[in-house]
Amino acid sequence: MMNITWKPDDHLVVAVSTGIDSMVLLYRLLHHYPSTYRQLTVLHVHHGVRQSSDEEAQFLTRYCEAHQVAVHIHLLDLNTTLQAQRSIQNEARQARYAWFDSMMHQLQADVLLTAHHFDDQMETIFYRVFTGKVLRSTLGIEACEQRKGYRLVRPMLEETKSDIQAFQQTHQVPYFEDESNQDTKYVRNAIRNEILPLIESNAQFKTEHLNKLYEMHKASLAHFETIAQTYIETKVTEGAKGYEMSLASFLKCPEHVRMIILDKLIQKWDTFARISDAQYQDWFAKMARHVAQLELYTSNTWRINIVYDKLTIAAAIQKIQPTPIQIDAPGCYIFGDYQIELNALADVHLPIHIRPRQTGDRVTLHQHGHKKISRLMIDAKVPQDERNRIPVIVDAKGQILAVGELYQFKTYKHLINIAYLGDEGNEK
Repeated sequence: MMNITWKPDDHLVVAVSTGIDSMVLLYRLLHHYPSTYRQLTVLHVHHGVRQSSDEEAQFLTRYCEAHQVAVHIHLLDLNTTLQAQRSIQNEARQARYAWFDSMMHQLQADVLLTAHHFDDQMETIFYRVFTGKVLRSTLGIEACEQRKGYRLVRPMLEETKSDIQAFQQTHQVPYFEDESNQDTKYVRNAIRNEILPLIESNAQFKTEHLNKLYEMHKASLAHFETIAQTYIETKVTEGAKGYEMSLASFLKCPEHVRMIILDKLIQKWDTFARISDAQYQDWFAKMARHVAQLELYTSNTWRINIVYDKLTIAAAIQKIQPTPIQIDAPGCYIFGDYQIELNALADVHLPIHIRPRQTGDRVTLHQHGHKKISRLMIDAKVPQDERNRIPVIVDAKGQILAVGELYQFKTYKHLINIAYLGDEGNEK
């Protein structure tokens, strides 16, 4: 029996490959459950990589015409993927669901049905366990999930392949067998055709126990999500530039919780960013080295940095290098992200220059001696990429009067007011 989770007034769309599973699903909807929905539409993806693809599309068209069901067929161009020798199964799946999303919106439909079954569930759990995809996603397939404006439902998820085959034989449901499903060069096919049958042949092994593992893992993942969200709410500071947290406190979290924390924060900058487990583990190894400053990653929209004892996630803003300014009169001036207000200049050797730091720049300390500007910035824990944008104010004799908000020569404190404007100051 199928699990009916849709309403009688729903417009159902069923994805049909013409394989035994999807044809049995379509047959049942037409002959056994016609009163459970308002309208039925069929979607079929023509992959175009097998000789039988044309024949399958023609067969499904005739079948749908005979049963007075609308069918939409989409020809998928996978030539680039094949030439580049990339994973055709993965890219074909992404392309299929992109088209499904588009068609569901175009048809204004409510529910998309797929023919995934119990054996697919076991195969998925094995695949995710043995490929390490267990830290941030559930082990198995959800029976129902919300997508972009519609629900994706898998009503046959509790049925085994043998159940479906028995139904097909009893009702003589026509279908096409995809010969590529037997090709064990694909990992999932190897699991389906070699590993699972071997397990089933041993009376002491039961694949049903994998479902228990799936449910337990799903509950654990929900718990980890709660821990990650609590950390964000209590330990992460959100400011004008982005997010900031103590590196020490972050590293105390379990690795899988760290990944979830970063997933949540990164997706606030980039909804489509997907960082792999391997990439995260590389970052964690670098964090553990306790380097003073390090850019872990940058994209067009965001970046993640180690800045002394902090881990920061901020917008990747490319800025124009501030142009040096020569000043002969009091006034208000903009230098990059800073506003500099100069009052009466009677006691200052003119002209005044506002410029970035230079090698060898030193400031006069209030007590005694001098300090390099580079050391001044290190002591203030100024991020490396901000140091060349801080204004250095110098008089005609080379005396440094001020360095951003970090330093002002005591004699001229009443003459110079410097304020940081934030990221709106000089964006490209």
